[in-house]
Amino acid sequence: MIRKSLTPLSNFVFKPSVQVSSFAPSVWSEFSPLAMKHKSINLGQGFPDFDPPELLINALRRTLDQGGFHQYTRSAGHMRLVNALANTYSSLFDRQLDPLTEIATTVGASEGLFATIQSIVNRGDEVILMEPFFDIYTGAVLMAGGELRYVSLKERGARGADGARLASQWQIDWSELERAITPKTKMILINNPHNPTGKVWSREELMRLCDIVKRHPNIVLVSDEVYEFMTFDDAKHTRVATLPGMFERTVTVCSSGKTFSSTGWKIGWVIGPKPIITAIANTHQYIPFSVSTMSQEAVAVAFENAGKQGYYEKLREMYQGKRDRLFKGLTEAGLDPVCPQGTYFILADTSKIKLKGDQGQNTSITGIGKHLRDWNVCRWLTTDIGVTAIPPSAFYSDEHAHEAANYARFTFCKQDQVLDNANKALLKLNKLY
Repeated sequence: MIRKSLTPLSNFVFKPSVQVSSFAPSVWSEFSPLAMKHKSINLGQGFPDFDPPELLINALRRTLDQGGFHQYTRSAGHMRLVNALANTYSSLFDRQLDPLTEIATTVGASEGLFATIQSIVNRGDEVILMEPFFDIYTGAVLMAGGELRYVSLKERGARGADGARLASQWQIDWSELERAITPKTKMILINNPHNPTGKVWSREELMRLCDIVKRHPNIVLVSDEVYEFMTFDDAKHTRVATLPGMFERTVTVCSSGKTFSSTGWKIGWVIGPKPIITAIANTHQYIPFSVSTMSQEAVAVAFENAGKQGYYEKLREMYQGKRDRLFKGLTEAGLDPVCPQGTYFILADTSKIKLKGDQGQNTSITGIGKHLRDWNVCRWLTTDIGVTAIPPSAFYSDEHAHEAANYARFTFCKQDQVLDNANKALLKLNKLY
């Protein structure tokens, strides 16, 4: 016999927690479904449409055949993986890393960032983000009870010798950063190489940033370096933790999803000093407890072989070719792109596109961003041109969203044929200017 509830359902009122009450559908909730609905070529969300490299796939096959990796592993990181990471990164960090105390594995870089922020930020602490920033940062800070402060990178300076706009010209106003720091500042979060501009921070810029940070003993620097092996031309990726006096106050966040084109595996890691990594590992055990054992084993084997097989050089060469392919197409379509030094994204200038009436608003799935030009342009590109991009104002605070009004972000982590098809579709723009 089913007993009837004594309390009428109409008496129940749900309210989300204070920490998440401001959360709304994200940019991904709008554009991925919109691309599917209109069968548009999706150059929006940054995931490869090709399989991971054979050295990773073969490692997973061997791991599955070998057996014994179906249960929980060490919470702070599967031993074979943290040892492989220590062997790989010790030379990159110019110090011998302790795999047991200075590295922890996480469910992708996303959980690495989340666990790091929860471990460092107290309620009321301030966190400085460099706009534009990947949107996942804000949610983690707000859930920790932190307060957000913003400093914008702005496009400054001359074009390159060939007339191209350069990602290196996206620069910070150092006086603005210094004004943003208060006694409540606990963390500064940077992304290097930088999504969405494609900027690779120069050593000189990072030294200046570190000089500012070191004047404030309570500030931790978090460096999101998931695109670390994707730099082009002569751009050199400097790891901020290797600069004088910075290792003890820096957390570096990395990801196999980007390095091995396996975003669905969700294997990331954090590297830093023992006291901070211990705190992060302790927090991590209350989020997922541990990461997929089999996947960690396979990623470990991939790292053990990647250097010997020249994998990182091949990865860089592949993505530079894809960058050049899409950059050429965007240029021919009159979109005046910014040439990235790293990552697999290109910002393009859409100011020549003139929307009419409610174009771009009338096709919205979620109803968000209708008041923003870049959202409407990206919706229109999806529905009328057949190529989906992401509006970069999603990577800005509401106060500064207007700074992205004339940009769209395209990704080139796609098969060459897909990029060629997108370039062909974008040529339709030339008839509309």
